[in-house]
Amino acid sequence: MKSLNIRDLYLCRWYEKFLNDMPHIDSTKFGEIVIDGKKYGQILIIGGAVFERDEKKLRKLFGTTHQIGNWEIEALLQESPEIVIIGTGQEGVLKVENDFFEQMKKAEVEVITALTPKAIDIYNKKAEEGKRINSLIHTTC
Repeated sequence: MKSLNIRDLYLCRWYEKFLNDMPHIDSTKFGEIVIDGKKYGQILIIGGAVFERDEKKLRKLFGTTHQIGNWEIEALLQESPEIVIIGTGQEGVLKVENDFFEQMKKAEVEVITALTPKAIDIYNKKAEEGKRINSLIHTTC
């Protein structure tokens, strides 16, 4: 049986971490989410990367950030997620239209929607389980 040297062991551990390295959501409050110690507003997590939602574009198109843009739906389908988790806000005001659910069903992606505090608990649990997750987290209403 061949033993691994320190370099090989390090590379294996790095690669394993790389494959399973999803951001950890620390907390949320109205208008804010903290991910791995960094504060954000409203976010998308795509393939393990965190992006701020384009609030200007949302307001211009919808007059509010309480909807999901088509470009966000396309982003949520990137990187072949098993699950898409939507945080609907502190009070659940984000609208998730039927078209969104239809697109996710067609792509065979499980969708979980919940109030943002619950959604981040679910996200962290699924991430710890090694699931491929994309997420949209609305942090206001």
